Amino acid sequence: MNKNLLWKIHNWLGLYTGIVILFLSITGAAALFRPEIDQLLNPNLRQVEPGSEKASLTEAVAKVLPMHPNKYLFEVEMPKAYLDTWIIRLMPKEKSQLNPMIWEVFINPHTGEILGERNYFKSFSYFLRNIHVRFYEAYFGRQIVGLAGIALFLSTITGLFIYGKFMKKQPFGKIRSNKLRITQADLHKFIGISALAFNMMIGITGAWLGLQSYIMYGLDISQPNNFSRNEKVFTEKEDMNYILDFDAIYQKSQLEFPNMIPWFIRPTTNGEGIVQVLGNVPGQAYERRSNKLVFDKQKQELLFKYNISDQNFGAKLYFVQESFHFGDFAGISLKILYCLLALSSGFLSLSGFIIYLERTRKSKSRLGKTIPLKSKLSRWTIGILGTIAGIAIMSIKLGLGIPSLLVAIAFYGFLIAIIIKKLLLKTKRSTFKNLEV
Repeated sequence: MNKNLLWKIHNWLGLYTGIVILFLSITGAAALFRPEIDQLLNPNLRQVEPGSEKASLTEAVAKVLPMHPNKYLFEVEMPKAYLDTWIIRLMPKEKSQLNPMIWEVFINPHTGEILGERNYFKSFSYFLRNIHVRFYEAYFGRQIVGLAGIALFLSTITGLFIYGKFMKKQPFGKIRSNKLRITQADLHKFIGISALAFNMMIGITGAWLGLQSYIMYGLDISQPNNFSRNEKVFTEKEDMNYILDFDAIYQKSQLEFPNMIPWFIRPTTNGEGIVQVLGNVPGQAYERRSNKLVFDKQKQELLFKYNISDQNFGAKLYFVQESFHFGDFAGISLKILYCLLALSSGFLSLSGFIIYLERTRKSKSRLGKTIPLKSKLSRWTIGILGTIAGIAIMSIKLGLGIPSLLVAIAFYGFLIAIIIKKLLLKTKRSTFKNLEV
């Protein structure tokens, strides 16, 4: 491929999507540690003293539901390495667009004591997830993040073709000069090559996760572990209010799938009369909750079993996307490695921006348009960190709805303002050319 074209593509992607990739690298590095941060911020909700006694989950659910008559049971999350408690999650029967809610009730599994309650959408943990996965923009944020994944992948590939031959001539790690542009250019190349495989993987998996619904629809792909009952055995109201023996279902799941550690117990509310038990098998590097058991609510008979280890390559490929993207399958050490590599992606965006500014500084200074680099970087840094902090405060105080609406208005308003400005400048230039003629 023509090297000049590669340069243009690489520079264009870096200039117009670099700020998005930088934002995603910062938020992604933080989102890696969501469970650990939530545990640190809310030890009273997530940590309990170990004990030999075990309370009844069925009784715990029966105690919680009457306390929230305007909500229905969505799921129960089971204890795991970073969670000592049961989390009973409830959904409001009457949905609100401006105040969406997932209500969490934390239960001590040894005593059955209610430790506390909260709206998940007002937690810092949810903010970290949503700011990275969809920019806290509820409409097309996820798709924008998916497009940013494509941009990261293309930028990585073009960078490889551009710098591949050059790296053969220059010893790896050698910084040729103390001049800012050359120093940043060398660091840009070395870090880019070092994090090449990681950035390609993050780009591919990020694109898949962001654009998944469109890709699956276009290729006619269905979720591999999906199960639904054709007939309705209950009315929706009967299904929602059915008194389920959670302890029996948990024990049955251990008998039917001994290697699986149950993470979630999720009963239906649409009349199907089933309950799903989703979990992980130790040592697997697949998406959380990819293994599944489905039982009949009334008879507690096994209707469906899905063990990802027994599936074909296509199913396994489907379920490694999220786990590889977030690196949450091999403990804290892998998360720390992912964090460093994620920040290196942000550095590539920042260093590329500095190189561009330094390369164009002389030409812009003749036109009187130059702004000192330090001042410009300070503005961008304050702007990014200020935006993240502002959204975090709104998210924790107001929940999901209103902050998401404000972010959407600000985001699309900013894009419209840029487009209008570009069109006005283009019209102005055309007018001057016509006058000169």
